[in-house]
Amino acid sequence: MQYSRQERLIAAMLERFPVLKKNIKIFYQKVNYLFYKKKYKFKSDYCINVIFTKEKESFFGYYDKSPLGVTNKYLIFQVPEENSKYIPNARNPINIVLHNVEKDTYDYIDKSYSYNWQQGSRLMWLNDFEFIYNSYSNNDDCYISKIYNIESQAFRIIDFPIYDCYQNKFALSLNFDRLNVLRPDYGYRNKKDTSIDWSSDDDGIYFVDLERNIIRLVISFQDVIKIHYSSDMDQAKHKFNHIMISPNGKRFMFLHRWFMGKRKFDSLIVANIDGSDIQCLSDDGMVSHCFWRGDDHIFGFLRDSTRGDKYYIINANTGEKNIVGGGLIDCFGDGHPHVNGNLVIFDTYPNKARMKELYIYNFFLNSLHKLGEFYEGFEYQGETRCDLHPRLSSDGKIAYFDSVHSGKRQLYSINLKADIQ
Repeated sequence: MQYSRQERLIAAMLERFPVLKKNIKIFYQKVNYLFYKKKYKFKSDYCINVIFTKEKESFFGYYDKSPLGVTNKYLIFQVPEENSKYIPNARNPINIVLHNVEKDTYDYIDKSYSYNWQQGSRLMWLNDFEFIYNSYSNNDDCYISKIYNIESQAFRIIDFPIYDCYQNKFALSLNFDRLNVLRPDYGYRNKKDTSIDWSSDDDGIYFVDLERNIIRLVISFQDVIKIHYSSDMDQAKHKFNHIMISPNGKRFMFLHRWFMGKRKFDSLIVANIDGSDIQCLSDDGMVSHCFWRGDDHIFGFLRDSTRGDKYYIINANTGEKNIVGGGLIDCFGDGHPHVNGNLVIFDTYPNKARMKELYIYNFFLNSLHKLGEFYEGFEYQGETRCDLHPRLSSDGKIAYFDSVHSGKRQLYSINLKADIQ
C-alpha cells in the first residue's frame, strides 16, 4: 500500500531478472527503513497472547489450518531446537507439542526432522482426538507421516508424507524432493538420495488412504500440462504446490508452477479427488494464496489479464471470477487468507517500516478491521521469513498467527471482539 505506481512498475520490470531483483529489493528495503521505521515493534488495540513460554520459540505453520481443535480443548504447535533465524538443519528437529487448554498443560509428543519455517511439518488435526504430521524414516531414507491419538497415546505410521487431509480418511500429497529443489521454503532436507526424476508422467499428486495405508498417483504432471499447454513448458521444470481439499472432501485445488531458469509461471487447477475432471481456473501468469469458501468457490489473490492483481472469488465449476473488496482490500496486495464463513483474516507483507499488518474482512458487510501491525527484522529473510499466516478457530472467536516482533518466532492468539465475529 505504501509503494507508488512507479515503484511497482520497476518491480514488475525486474521480474525477468529474479536474482538482480532480490538484491535490489533488499537494498531498497534497508534504505526505506531508515526513513520509515517506527518507535514500536507491534501495535494493536487487542490483547496479544503468546501461546508458549517467552523463553522458547514456537510456531504453527501455514495459514490453511487452525492449531486449535474443533472441541477447543487442545491446541497443537511446534517448538524448534535451533534458532529459526537460520535455514532448517536436518540434524536439528522440531518438537511436536500438545497444549491442553483446559488444564493449561504442555506435552512434548514427538520430534520431527522433516520441516521448514513456512509450513512446519504440515501438522494438522484429523478429528477431535487425532492429529498428523510429517517425519522421516532414517532406515528407509524416505518421508513418512505419523498419526497421534490423544486418547490412546498411540502412534500410527503412514508410509508417505501428507500435504492436506480430509478427516482421518485420506490425504493428498506430492514429491517433497522435487519441492525442495524448486522451492526449498516448503521442502525437506533429510534424504540421502537427493537425485530427482524430472519425468512428467510418473510423478505428480498422490492419494494416500489413511485407513489402509495405500498410496497411488492420481494426477501426473503430463495430465495437467496437456490441459493448458504452452510451448514454454517444454524445457521447463514443473512442480505442484499448495494442495487444498474442499470442505466436503470431493474436490481439491492446487497450483501448477513451472520455471524457465529463474522465471516462474503460475496456474490454478481444480480436480475431483480421484484425479478426474481436471480444470484450469486461472492461467494469467500469477496465482498466489487461495482458500476454499464453501465447496464450489475459491477466494484468492491472483492475476486477471483484464482486471489486474486482486482478491477474487472464483467459481470452481465455471471459472467465473468476481473482484472482492474492490478499493478496500485489494490495495494491500498479496496476503495469506483464511476463510471462516463470512470472515476472512489475512496479513500483508512488510511495508517500508518493516511492519506486517493483520486484517479481518467481512464478506457480507464489506467491512474491514485492523487487528494489528508487527515488526519483522532483516535477519528474517527468504526461507527464514516469518509471515503472519493468520488462522481462525473453527468458531471464529480466536485468531492465531506467527510473528517475530519479539525477536523470536512465536505463536500468538487474539480473542476477537463480538462485533467482528
